[in-house]
Amino acid sequence: MKKTILLLAFITVTLTANAQKIYAWMDCGLKASYGLTGLVNTNLFDDRNYEHHLSTGYGLGGKVGLYFGLFNGITADFMFSTNNQEFDYFRGTPATNFTHNIKWSNYDLALLYRLQKDGIYVELGPQLSLLRSVKNADDNDTRTDVKAFYQNYYSGLFGVGGYIFNYETFTTMLGIRLGYSFTDFVSASGKEADFPTPNQVAQYDYKSTNPAFVQLVLEANFALGYYGRTSCSKRATIFSFGG
Repeated sequence: MKKTILLLAFITVTLTANAQKIYAWMDCGLKASYGLTGLVNTNLFDDRNYEHHLSTGYGLGGKVGLYFGLFNGITADFMFSTNNQEFDYFRGTPATNFTHNIKWSNYDLALLYRLQKDGIYVELGPQLSLLRSVKNADDNDTRTDVKAFYQNYYSGLFGVGGYIFNYETFTTMLGIRLGYSFTDFVSASGKEADFPTPNQVAQYDYKSTNPAFVQLVLEANFALGYYGRTSCSKRATIFSFGG
């Protein structure tokens, strides 16, 4: 019952559900994310000389949502994100431990289907990551700006979450979002230069490098308005919430 009340407060159907039929509604919001980021490459997992560290990143941005009926909608997200992958690796005789850190930032554009009902939401869709910068920190490599060895990539996203606070047309949500790239992060020139790990000791056939993340996402949303029809009218009209 409590979840249902939260949903009704969010779209203000406490004022309109009995008197109006809602065909569509819109919202916009600010978003922030934080959690684990990394690179998936089977050669790195198979190489005993390399050890992965848990690495973190964050994102900041916004969204616009268009919903059809009360529960089904499409959201467009724009995020600025930072990502990291840290390694330790061993090289030489006797074996010496070195560190290697890859840090990259993106402009992320996502188009997601969202089901929002009974106080929870589920979302699914693609994301395009436009590469902004890539920095390389390796004890055995003097190159730091290595953006030329990487490229834009596409990912699939899945998220789930729920309401944590609402007031009239303002709502906050907290969820978890998972992302995995289904295109190679390394460019053609990067493959020739043996990125992402030019100092990898073991020799393998080339395998793709796929960014991935698992992060908490906080949203602050504002309901903008809806397209609906009052019970006393035969024609649909655009309304503002609270107006």
